[in-house]
Amino acid sequence: MWPQQGPQCFISPRIVVFLGLLTVCISPHLSEGASEPFRSFTPPDWGLTHLAIHNKTGDVYVGAVNWIYKLSSNLTKLRSHMTGPVVDNEKCYPPPSVQSCPHDLAPNSNVNKLLLIDYPQNRLIACGSTSQGICQFLRLDDLFKLGEPHHRKEHYLSSVIESGTMSGVIISEGLISKLFIGTPIDGKSEYFPTLSSRKLMANEEDADMFSFVHQDEFVSSQLKIPSDTLSKFPTFDIYYIYSFSSEQFVYYLTLQLDTQLTSPDASGEQFFTSKIVRLCIDDPRFYSYVEFPIGCTKDGVEYRLIQDAYLAKPGKHLANSLGVSEHEDILFTVFSQGQKNRVKPPKESALCLFTLTRIKEKIKERIQSCYRGEGKLSLPWLLNKELPCINSPLQIDDNFCGQDFNQPLGGTSTIEGIPLFVDKDDGMTSVAAYDYRGNTVVFAGTRNGRMKKILINSVSPSRPALLYESVPVSEGSPVLRDMLFSPDLQFIYALTDKQVTRVPVERCSQYSSCSECLSSRDPHCGWCVLHNICSRRDRCERADEPQRFASRVDQCVELTVQPNNISVTMAEVQVCVCLCVCELEQI
Repeated sequence: MWPQQGPQCFISPRIVVFLGLLTVCISPHLSEGASEPFRSFTPPDWGLTHLAIHNKTGDVYVGAVNWIYKLSSNLTKLRSHMTGPVVDNEKCYPPPSVQSCPHDLAPNSNVNKLLLIDYPQNRLIACGSTSQGICQFLRLDDLFKLGEPHHRKEHYLSSVIESGTMSGVIISEGLISKLFIGTPIDGKSEYFPTLSSRKLMANEEDADMFSFVHQDEFVSSQLKIPSDTLSKFPTFDIYYIYSFSSEQFVYYLTLQLDTQLTSPDASGEQFFTSKIVRLCIDDPRFYSYVEFPIGCTKDGVEYRLIQDAYLAKPGKHLANSLGVSEHEDILFTVFSQGQKNRVKPPKESALCLFTLTRIKEKIKERIQSCYRGEGKLSLPWLLNKELPCINSPLQIDDNFCGQDFNQPLGGTSTIEGIPLFVDKDDGMTSVAAYDYRGNTVVFAGTRNGRMKKILINSVSPSRPALLYESVPVSEGSPVLRDMLFSPDLQFIYALTDKQVTRVPVERCSQYSSCSECLSSRDPHCGWCVLHNICSRRDRCERADEPQRFASRVDQCVELTVQPNNISVTMAEVQVCVCLCVCELEQI
């Protein structure tokens, strides 16, 4: 314990002088650090859409309209690669580069819709909107184009222009890699599957590149939106917001038209629903396909429009509150209020949490129920009719990957997340999270270009989430979904359509006093007593020694000196010390 009231001490003048000098030397550095702007990259043409960060080098790759950029970790431009405009017409299938087209051709901007790092092959996969959605393979070092497969129908992923609606996961197992990809199709179900798994070949010009992992005359590694669904609901589509792999599964968070609430009448009001989709990684026939409605409710208000998600591990305090291991996968999500206005959702939004254990349990219960012959498959958009579940003696465990019956399967109830924080003003648009010394820190981008920093150490209403800082990233521009950490977790990169910004996870140096530092409640920050600065613990010399690093306001040290002027020739001076720091003579 730190003493609440220190005794009177005798300190030699040289130490009083040293303490004064220490304060003088450090103060200018603090003021500069507090005002230093964040590093950013703003290309002349704007139109940024996606971000990828190399997990070893920290190099930053940016997808944009007509361009791919490679930046250093401090956002200095290293390379750029032009991807458009492309002479094209979206009605040309195959694209005009493969077959002559009767439609008028004109230069079309190429919107980057997917940007993934393929680590085993040291390359970048950049998929665009032109030529029916073909992809380029670029060398990571210099963005040299290694290949651009475009001659077969499997090479065309989707011609939808809207960015932020396609999502992919690369799964690498030894020398074999595959790409799980979800995309809207804009009504072109005869051309594009909405969900598929594709082969990733080492040679970019290999004829099997992007072929379905499995295909025979009966079944293949793909899911198509039925033409019957599109006839009844012409605007029906599935927008893929976030994807990830966990254990033996691939998951997608999607937003799609709710066919149960929306009238087939095109002039009627549209309602949307968010789903979590799961597939087994080693299920080439997609028999394991399951989807569940997903959402969040707080104080009677429903949040059903998924905006972003981020998979992370909980800090020790949050894990204890949830009753799970610190190794548990936690899904942090941002939902907007209601079920309307997909493109311009309401500003009111909620940060919510799901444990993967809970999601897996709900899915397993649904599969077990169906294999007992209870209920129906309940997937109206995909099946277009109610098919009953078939009773079977099969034992369903956590690793079950489906059979050729009782599939595909839909959940009949919404998986509800735990609401953590509600924002009624700014509109949260993106999310990322990480564990800092047992504290779970969440970063949320907003519609007006700010980043909120939120401490989540409990799910108990008695210990609510703490919004401890809000910083400007790009005023007036929504923060897009790809918020990513640097490999050393010192920075988080935020993307808007105009710029990439590198934001420090903490700005402890902006606080110039102990009380200001510790009143900020930033879990990264403490008061480094003998150096008289606000800093992270790992940047404070001898921080683990007693009374060297203060982490609570009541531990702040104050020195009161009387008289305030002394001669250096005096042998000693009486000093009145409050919250006295001992062992100062060891300096």
